[in-house]
Amino acid sequence: MLSNLINRQILREAILVAFIGLVILTLIPFGSVTPFPFAFAAIGMFVLAIISGLLFGEPRQTRSVFSITLFLLIVLTGWMFVQTIELPAHWLANPAWNAARDLAGVQYAAISVVPADTLASILWVALPFVTFLTGLVLCDTDQRARKVLASLGLAAGIIAVFALIQFSMFPRILIVIEKRAYLDSLTAVFVNRNTAATFLGLGTLLMLTLVRDIARSYSSHPPGEPGRNVLLLRTWIYILLLCACFTALMLSRSRAGIFATFVAALIYFPWLVINWNSSKRYRRTTPTWRSILKFVSAIAFVGLSLIMFAGQAILRAQERRLEDDDRFCILPGIWRAISDHWLTGTGLGSFRTVFSAYRDPACGIFGIFDRAHNFYLEGFLGLGILFPIAAAIVFSMLARVFWRGLAQRRRGRHCVLLGVAATVLVTLHSAVDFSLQIPGFAVFFAAFLSAVVAISLGRNNGEAQRQI
Repeated sequence: MLSNLINRQILREAILVAFIGLVILTLIPFGSVTPFPFAFAAIGMFVLAIISGLLFGEPRQTRSVFSITLFLLIVLTGWMFVQTIELPAHWLANPAWNAARDLAGVQYAAISVVPADTLASILWVALPFVTFLTGLVLCDTDQRARKVLASLGLAAGIIAVFALIQFSMFPRILIVIEKRAYLDSLTAVFVNRNTAATFLGLGTLLMLTLVRDIARSYSSHPPGEPGRNVLLLRTWIYILLLCACFTALMLSRSRAGIFATFVAALIYFPWLVINWNSSKRYRRTTPTWRSILKFVSAIAFVGLSLIMFAGQAILRAQERRLEDDDRFCILPGIWRAISDHWLTGTGLGSFRTVFSAYRDPACGIFGIFDRAHNFYLEGFLGLGILFPIAAAIVFSMLARVFWRGLAQRRRGRHCVLLGVAATVLVTLHSAVDFSLQIPGFAVFFAAFLSAVVAISLGRNNGEAQRQI
């Protein structure tokens, strides 16, 4: 029986390593926005999900979150499939099909105006959901969940170092191809600077956490004992990677991405400073005035950092006012499209086709809007009323998870707060960008959330509580 236990643990570790590796690989080829990398990522993740589910079953500590997420995945993909089929008597069919029948004799009619694109979008929606579910199954202990967070943070730091070298030496090259857009901005391994900013902002928060953890380990390690020099070296490496993530974020020149990161930092960094030396074993009462001083100093530090290092983004904001930004000019047209199709939606993946009829000529004739630059509005337009309902369920679920984690976890509380800050970052930036619609980042964030949720609902003795 012992051999069986060891084999299962080794197998779980091997699958976890494969899971982390696949998540990182999904980032590298431009966020897997092209068909071949996306297909590779989807096939690999679905295979890992099936293997993990068959071998280890439903997670115990995160069972409720797992069940809700699986239910949402089934409902959303099922509704997207319904949007592509022809219902009896053309029930709920989009009125655009009437014009197609009159002009071209098309007899088909469905909810979606582009059924093929909506059908293809099912995989784009399912991939981050399956990643999150697989992460919940594999992260059955704090140790494994922390391993996922550490791996994602180090990957973000290494990508930031690569991006800085590439941007400084070969500014017109994006990985291995010629860069055609955002020539004045660092975009890391992505095409769009806003997606890069969201990723680098999350990477900065992750590396800040790793610096805190390794610095605490070094300070508590007795002088003269083996391993102290290694800890010191790792501490400096982590600090350099943190600086790389932060510098790359500033060079992205993304106004919304930098602003959202600093809002997240205002949530996370002051708590981290106040509780930097806290320990369950050696706990001392800190005077209230000292905690307040640390809190105010941390907020001031974040504010000064924004003023000192975000100069290029601030300059962009001053040069180009919000009312001059095309993303805000098209918002009334998007709202009109939503108001006309709020119940059933027009099919996910149909934005480019549908929005052309609602575009305001005052916004100019140049450029084609493939996306709404607003994750929530595009989701509402594509899926109809089901999207805000699903979004409300997701946010309420995460709120309950984080609240429970903050109330019950002590040593892992900073990881819970990291999840809160990162969720705020992505939530804010998604209101003016489409980072969550990029498969590479969506998979990265889903894996991150699975580890944070596992820590929020877990215990240090999770290994003993789980049936093997």
